Order: sequence, then C-alpha cells, then structure tokens
Amino acid sequence: MLIIALLGLNSLNAQQLALYSDYLDKVQLFDGGKFQEIEYLPLTSYQIGNDAVGYEDNASSFKVYYNHYLFNVSDFVSDYTVTDNLIVFNLNNQLKVFDNGDTKTLAIHAGEYRVGDDLVAFYDKQKYLLNVYYQGEIIPLDDVLASEDEPEFVAGENTLVYKDAQGYLHIFYRGELFELLFAERAKDYKAGRDIVAFVETPVDNFQAFYGGEFFQLEDFEPKSFKMGDGFVAYIDSNDYLKLFDGTETKTISFDAPEEYEVTDELLVFHVQNDFKVHWRGKTYTLESHIPESYKMDHNILAYIDERGYLKVFDRGTKQTLNYEEINEYDCHGNTVFYNYGINSNEIYYDGKIYTGE
Repeated sequence: MLIIALLGLNSLNAQQLALYSDYLDKVQLFDGGKFQEIEYLPLTSYQIGNDAVGYEDNASSFKVYYNHYLFNVSDFVSDYTVTDNLIVFNLNNQLKVFDNGDTKTLAIHAGEYRVGDDLVAFYDKQKYLLNVYYQGEIIPLDDVLASEDEPEFVAGENTLVYKDAQGYLHIFYRGELFELLFAERAKDYKAGRDIVAFVETPVDNFQAFYGGEFFQLEDFEPKSFKMGDGFVAYIDSNDYLKLFDGTETKTISFDAPEEYEVTDELLVFHVQNDFKVHWRGKTYTLESHIPESYKMDHNILAYIDERGYLKVFDRGTKQTLNYEEINEYDCHGNTVFYNYGINSNEIYYDGKIYTGE
C-alpha cells in the first residue's frame, strides 16, 4: 500500500474535514483551517468521516486521506462505508477495515455486515461465525453452523443487537455481552450510541438499555422512535414528543410534531410551523417557518431560510453564513461546506469562515 505524505497541515483533530471541487475540477481538501489539492481530476465518489476521507479517484482506485497522509489502499473497491472512526470496504467477497492508518482483513468470504462508528459486525461465511470488530480485535459472537439462515443483527454507533442460534437477542456494548430477551418477544428494536431501545410483546411496553442498565420508559408502544448519541427520541401514545437520555424522560413538546429527525446529538422537529432543535437538554426555536432544506451532523445544523440565506446552528448559537444564492452545501463533523455565486467555495469551521479556490 503506497502512502503519500501531505505537508503543511496542522496536527489532526477530529471533525474538521471537508472536500470539494474547485472551478478547474481539481479536488481540494480542507483540514482544520488549511486547504490542499489532493487530486487534479474529479472523483468517482467520496465519503467523509471524523478524521478520514475515503474516495474513489478518477480511475476508480480507492484511497484514504488520514492524519496528513494519502493511502493508496486498492486498485478498486466493490463498496465502502466511511463512519466517524472506521472505513469498511469490500474487495469482491473480502471484507476489510481501515482503522487508525492500518488495513485489516475481517473475512475472506463475508456475508451481511453492519457498520457503526466504533464497530463492525459481520457474518463470516467461510467460518460460519457472527463476529464483531471492536478496538482492533475480531471477537466471535455466535456460531451459526447449524442454522440455515444468516444471523440477524443491527448496529448503532457503538452498540450491537444480534440474535443467536437459539433465538435470543443479545447486546454487545463496550466489549461486554448483555442478554436482552427472546427474539420473538421483541416487536421492534433499534441501536444508537450507548443506548438500545425496544418494544416487548405481548404487553407492548417501551424499554431502553443504557450504560449497562435497563429502563422502562412507557407502558404503551410509542408511535415511532429514533436513536441518537446517548438518547432516544419518540412520539408516545398521546402524540407527545419525548426524549430519554439515560437519566430521565423529558417531554420536549406537548404538540405533536409534523416531523422529527435525529442525527448524533441533535433532535430537529417541526411544530405549528416552528423549526426547532433540541441539543444537550435545551430546545431552541430557530425559525417561524420550515426551511426549504437542512442538513446536520454531530452538533451542527445548516439550513436555507425562506429568503435563501444559509444559516448554521452550532452548539447553541445561530448565525448567517451567506446572503447569496447557494448552489450546494453540506455538513461533515464540525464543518459546513457551501458553494455560491459563480463557483465560489467557503468552509465554516469552529466559528470562522474560510475561503477556498
């Protein structure tokens, strides 16, 4: 694997990466306040994580930018997923992971797999094993040799729920296993960061696993629920929007939201034409209308208001980034990239705006 050093950048800090093509279609990388050209031809595809960028170059070779180095990983890639901390990719039937600068083979013949920020759950068809890759190790979870079907499992950012060969659900969390319940009694279950939520039949009560403990949240099944970083947001049987964060259950809105979304630490919802966000215990009303579009990641929410202005909510504060017509924009980590006018490019990061080529 060829490794190329990219000079002139500061030491790596997470969540500070952005990528775009300039007016000559050269690919520019933003890393914590500095720009650098990494390719002179347009990319076939790319995905951005906390501290790495995975991409297919113009010739479809697979490369990774990580910690100021450009890794030529493979001449091709069948599929790949970039999370905050891991890059998982297929070379035909092989499943591999790029982790902290190293590439490791997880399975020669892989079946289904699920990827979180901190783990990879996968079925090894050659060994008939359900495994999880966590903190640099492959940990066997269940032998499915006697089963005719591939195992069932869902992954959160650092949690995993799987059904074993005997039909029981288990939670893998920070290297430990916790028995959940018999799979036939689980009407629905989802995984997030540090939290798993589920509905148990026949009584259909709503429960959560958080930090190694179990909590009953509601006597009745919620109408919907969505997972975040350390919390679950849900619409209860009375149409209230609620949130459980491991310490208490809070009612966020007594009015039923027209829509709500959860990404990482952010809960965004619409109530009576108000555009609101809940972050770290506090609800903020951002606009008295619903934006034509919005995007969010980690602690940042970017949106275009009714006048076409690009605005950002960043860890409790709101500001306008640009008053001109926006051609495109996106959020990655703690950055907002936007293109406006005749191919002008800017990056918002850590309260500042940086102008690129």
